[in-house]
Amino acid sequence: MGGLASDLATTPPEAVEAHWEQLGIALRSAADAARWHYVALLCHAGMVESDRLADDAYIQRLAYGHRINDALYLKLHHHPDLPRRPFRLPTRLWNVLGTDGWIDAEAPRALLREIVERAPEAGRANWIEKQLRRQFEAMNNRLKDAALMQMMRHASALNGMQWRRLTKHSQHQAVHVRLHLASGLLTTTIRVRGKIGRVTHGAPLKMARELDEDDRRSIDSHFAVRGIGRHVFDLLCTLHDREAPDAAAHGRLRYFYDLLLAPLFAKPGIAAAIAALGERPTLVIVTHGALAQIPMAALHDGERYLAERFNVVQSPPLYPAEAFGPGDVDGEALLGGQPIPPGSGARGLFDTGLPFAPAEVANLARFYGAQAGEGNWTPEVVRVLTRSRGVAFLSAHVRPSGDGTAATAIQTPDHRYIPFGDVVTEAMAADLLVLAGCVSVGQSDWLADGENSVVSLYRRAGVQAVIASLWPVDDQAASLYTGALMEALAAGKSRAAAHGDAQRVVMGTRLTVTDAYRAQDRLIAQPGGGTPVAPALSFAHPRFWAAFTLSGAWR
Repeated sequence: MGGLASDLATTPPEAVEAHWEQLGIALRSAADAARWHYVALLCHAGMVESDRLADDAYIQRLAYGHRINDALYLKLHHHPDLPRRPFRLPTRLWNVLGTDGWIDAEAPRALLREIVERAPEAGRANWIEKQLRRQFEAMNNRLKDAALMQMMRHASALNGMQWRRLTKHSQHQAVHVRLHLASGLLTTTIRVRGKIGRVTHGAPLKMARELDEDDRRSIDSHFAVRGIGRHVFDLLCTLHDREAPDAAAHGRLRYFYDLLLAPLFAKPGIAAAIAALGERPTLVIVTHGALAQIPMAALHDGERYLAERFNVVQSPPLYPAEAFGPGDVDGEALLGGQPIPPGSGARGLFDTGLPFAPAEVANLARFYGAQAGEGNWTPEVVRVLTRSRGVAFLSAHVRPSGDGTAATAIQTPDHRYIPFGDVVTEAMAADLLVLAGCVSVGQSDWLADGENSVVSLYRRAGVQAVIASLWPVDDQAASLYTGALMEALAAGKSRAAAHGDAQRVVMGTRLTVTDAYRAQDRLIAQPGGGTPVAPALSFAHPRFWAAFTLSGAWR
């Protein structure tokens, strides 16, 4: 910015237009260096000919460069046989009607002229440089916000159409719910046995009521998304905190139940339609953004957890490998996919350094007659788990990464790390992958700007369904869950029923203390399976069982 500021310091206001080609190129270069892509695009559009703007390759570069609204505008509105028309980008402060605005290709030069006119004589170049940084960054941020909101609305419309089409023609009875949070609007929809209901929340207004006066002064177009994200974060922290009172966790779980599901279940005819499906029907919830991190099975209506009423399937969008994509509805999750063929085999990799890995290895042999993999863990060894049909179990610590899903890694028994990006490099065919490690969902971004997860990584590669965890899981609870899951799957139950049964087994288990326990031999007694001695621990709290989520095919 320094060179441009020096040039502007010696340029009279009336000469900005005359020197625009030189100044515009300098501003575009400075904007590129500062990653102000929208300002750079406006400068570029103000200096190119119409045939260049109509070029398909240029439009593709815009789309791949995360500028979805620019590409749509050019594709829909620009014609090479017309004179060059003003190049405009949408900008808005709220995701509600009546707040549309536009910034066109004239805006950068008009702003340069205004800065030069207002610049004082003393310290002129430094003052201009500060104004350039402040005002053009603000312009770029408004455009970026508008682009993100447009992308969210576009994704919402496309996913909504897919969701309605697929659920309408689904041949399998289930309760289908769709949740979509796009800046200022939270839309929730339900369909069951031909009945459909929809509720739209004005999220900014709802969130604004929870802010104090100082916070309200600093809100922007996405504060509602971040507000929901903060509630989700607080919920996860409370669930994972062993010192937090049960009432705190139930209060947060009830908050999301009342916000997301209670209005849908209260729709006329919905409750009767759900009851007609019988005991514990499958509930498929299509989530979005931070909502994908909510343990839906643990939502509490004041009397029961959702897992006590349904077999819950969570289905985040399958975002493409390129960041900032609109995402697709997971059709396998909506339609149920194909059942696991009877007699399908199972494979497993278990970190034997984990306290309850031996029990998981024993269960694999007991229910499937299979031996766990041994030897040196490599990407190829992990890849073999999901290469062919059947059920795959991977029990190991998972190291999340703020740098994205590809950097999220498996910790091997000898304390090396294998990134999932090095494992998922080919087409896969497993019917179910169980990732029993901590935080194995591995979602990288809650705001949908490059939203991705280890789950969607495997799902896009062809794995029909994935069970993963939302937070660090208790070793004993993980062993109980995987053991019950293996038993139910081996007995021929559907993935949704096996997952739900396993959650309820953990929920109903009590740990008993005996002399053997004091000698570090731990005895797990199922409800009604003996007389407990000095009950020490109940697994009823959601922190033990609700971390596990099923995504994808559920039949």
